[in-house]
Amino acid sequence: MAFFLRLLLGSHVADPTVDAITQRNIRYLYLEIAFASVLGAIVTFHAAFVVRAGGGEELVALLSAIPALVSAVFSIPSARLLERLPNRRRWIFGSLLLTRVSTGAIALLPILFPQDAAAWLVALVILLSLPTIFFTNGFQALLAEIIPERQRATVFSVRQSIWAIGIVVTSLLAGLWLDSAPFPLNYQLMYAFGFLVSLGSQHYLNRLILPESRLTPVATRKTARADAPPAQLNANIRRMLFNSLVYHAGLTLPLALFTVYYIERLEASDAWIGLNSAVGFAGMVMGNLLWMRLLRRRSYSWALRTASLLTWIFPVGIVLFPDLTAILFINWLVNLFHPGVELGSLNVMLKLGAGEHRATYMGWYNAVLNLSLFAAPLAGVWLAERFDIPTVLLLSGGLRIAGGALFNLNRVHEPSREACAILQAEPSRDAA
Repeated sequence: MAFFLRLLLGSHVADPTVDAITQRNIRYLYLEIAFASVLGAIVTFHAAFVVRAGGGEELVALLSAIPALVSAVFSIPSARLLERLPNRRRWIFGSLLLTRVSTGAIALLPILFPQDAAAWLVALVILLSLPTIFFTNGFQALLAEIIPERQRATVFSVRQSIWAIGIVVTSLLAGLWLDSAPFPLNYQLMYAFGFLVSLGSQHYLNRLILPESRLTPVATRKTARADAPPAQLNANIRRMLFNSLVYHAGLTLPLALFTVYYIERLEASDAWIGLNSAVGFAGMVMGNLLWMRLLRRRSYSWALRTASLLTWIFPVGIVLFPDLTAILFINWLVNLFHPGVELGSLNVMLKLGAGEHRATYMGWYNAVLNLSLFAAPLAGVWLAERFDIPTVLLLSGGLRIAGGALFNLNRVHEPSREACAILQAEPSRDAA
């Protein structure tokens, strides 16, 4: 436990090869995500709120599908716009603050719209998808600028571990709270509390010291080459986007069905939903520590190829063992592997998309993920109505296997060092 706490508190930040500003930024990134995790756990109860407020499978599907469509459509334009804006810190962090304020405002929906609170929550989440994708594209590119490449695996893993610990604690407490207080007051107070805590995250984000080159538009940077070509979809990035689309379709196909299946078929309580979320994120903490160690000796592309072949166990396991206790174990187990996919895919994209147009490259990547998040849950609901939820879960497992196979057969060649993605020459072999 002492080692684990030292790791999460960032004892590795005191690296003599890392300058003081970078060390300070990393500490602030750890602190801000601890505060952010509280609201992150609370928004996982969106679907449960919709169901408790009388919404059905279709409304739950729209909760994820329509915001994903909006994000997919506007991801690339927002990334390009971001590259042209002055003082991007204000735009990036301001969009995040807008999202958090609006999420806290969900507490008012049962008062303002007592008969249609579920529908209005979905509508608000759809509207918030625009500032959310604006923040996501900008912040991902920003992280790549303020964290040296050699430290990204460690920093990203520790951030995800802190996030997961916060989710575990908050989910457990929120689940108990929701079961002990009357609806909808229980949800109202929970959303308001999450917003207030998230202000701590805003405080530490605003204290980050950004490289001077990130504060001015691409077109006016002194460091930008006059002859720098525009962002291009080379063969390597096309493979990454296609493989990711197939794999993430498997992840998101049953997304709108899990909560409905747990509540309506297995009679799960809010406390169990909170416990299940906590167990999953506990597995994620352990998974991040595992993959952080493995990535000291292996490449990001190896982690992506390996971990993506193992996540099928969750949807298939639910079909084989439709028991709430068994699902807790399966959820913990699969979350040992998810960090390998996430660390691998994000870091491969950051390396492929290095350069002046990194936000645009990440915009392409996020557009693909959100396209899957839009189409797959709707397809899952449609299939569940014509067959049943277990059938959709089995299809989800099959797509995950197919996606993992593509990452292994249709390989993405990871640069041995961070190189500009616009280069057309392919390396002669894959990274080890």
